[in-house]
Amino acid sequence: MKKESYFTTAILLGLVLFQTPLSAQPVCTAESFSQLPDVTITAVTQEGAPAPHCKVAGVIGTEINFELLLPDTWNGKFVMGGGGGFVGSVMNTSLLFGALQVGYATVGTDTGHQAHPLDASWALNNPERLINFGHRAVHETAVTAKALTNTYYEKDIARSYFTGCSTGGRQALMAGQRYPEDFDGIVAGAPGFNYTGIAAQASQINRAMYPDPTNLQAAVVGPKEQELIESSYLAMCDEDDGIKDGILNDPRQCKFDVSTLLCQSEKNDSCLSKEQLAAVKVIYDGPKDSQGNTLFYGYPFGGENSVGGWPRWLTGGLKYQADLDEFQGGVDVGDAEAPVSPNAFYGFGNGIMQYFVFNDPDWSYVNYNFDGLQKDMVQAAEILNATNPDLSAFRKRGGKMIIYSGWSDAAITGKSVVSYYEDILANDKTAATDTRLFMMPGVEHCFGGPGPSFVNFLTEIDQWFETDKAPEQVTALWLDEQFQPTGSRPVCAYPKIAKYDGKGDTRNASSFSCVAPR
Repeated sequence: MKKESYFTTAILLGLVLFQTPLSAQPVCTAESFSQLPDVTITAVTQEGAPAPHCKVAGVIGTEINFELLLPDTWNGKFVMGGGGGFVGSVMNTSLLFGALQVGYATVGTDTGHQAHPLDASWALNNPERLINFGHRAVHETAVTAKALTNTYYEKDIARSYFTGCSTGGRQALMAGQRYPEDFDGIVAGAPGFNYTGIAAQASQINRAMYPDPTNLQAAVVGPKEQELIESSYLAMCDEDDGIKDGILNDPRQCKFDVSTLLCQSEKNDSCLSKEQLAAVKVIYDGPKDSQGNTLFYGYPFGGENSVGGWPRWLTGGLKYQADLDEFQGGVDVGDAEAPVSPNAFYGFGNGIMQYFVFNDPDWSYVNYNFDGLQKDMVQAAEILNATNPDLSAFRKRGGKMIIYSGWSDAAITGKSVVSYYEDILANDKTAATDTRLFMMPGVEHCFGGPGPSFVNFLTEIDQWFETDKAPEQVTALWLDEQFQPTGSRPVCAYPKIAKYDGKGDTRNASSFSCVAPR
């Protein structure tokens, strides 16, 4: 989905508020900005869309590029938007929430390298770039952008936020853990926060789906098998929540056994071969070492048969795969060329192992022994993982955090997101007062899928601060091809779930109540 489409959506949803112009409008020239150590301003231009603003492009150090957008009608607040994949171009996904139109000063960064978001070759034998990508670039960009914003408006920022999904979700958690002073409010969507687990998960799924890495035309499990799996568990579990709509309220409650699909004789379209069943179990059960010990979480049911689900992330095939230049909504890859990859996880998993862990472009998952993964990942994990559940420093200064993810996400398993949130509460039960998790039924990676997936989480985090009332539920919207709302449902703060009241429109949030899970 294009950024312009989400701008339109924000306007249609009434999210663009009237802002009072500054009494003395700042002048959009390089002279309006103070010189900062190790920062070079490369361009300052006045822009008209999607709202009048001053665009400031610059470089921190040798190669951390950023773009700061300063609206003519400033609301006094600041938001940084995260990136996706391995980043590689200036990305700012807060713009998907209409940040500029409602008056936020907002910034994004390329995290210190230029490449397609599935290409990790930039990190080969370059620890500085890896550290920049891991955490330093977001921090340095936030500090720099806030200083430039204060100078431009000659007024201190009233409140600062970070919003991101996927890699941006990891960046969000990393900010709260490592740099608790950078942001007041943080929104972490579908956070890929555990690179050790993701590396094991992606590599073992790649090996199961593409046992011969020289043949990437089609995965072991193809479109017919994916449709069979999804239709089978939906036949058993779809109506458990009282509605037949192709959406599982909480897929963990569905007890369908995929092993029942094993062919009893010859392979046909209504069963799975032994090889196919084994490959599917790697997805659902999670990666394991040679002793059968689980290395990371498996996936719940969801997304098997949709373009933005398994085919895009886990299976695919050069025979079927759509252009990966459309990497992720809100992520503009520019002119960067996508690496040859049958799906997104193939490029992502190999990229982590080849360039972040072993610095060996020829590394292959074919004969890798995952028993040594924790040891092999030690250095990379220290830089990349955002697994620390201790948010006390961030919370002590009044920080608030929203975490969200889709139950049908085929990139970041929802089970891992729930586990991290539960770790936060286990570390300190009082964290429940200022952290919230929203698990979105039927929603794929960041958005999309059969469930309603558009929530303006920038508005939600801001309202939390404005009212000092933690959100117990948010309203998620379905959008049509013109990105206009066509229905809604509530998404409840975890662990509560939305229950249909038994009457009324099932695509109207008023027909549902938030209740404790059974």
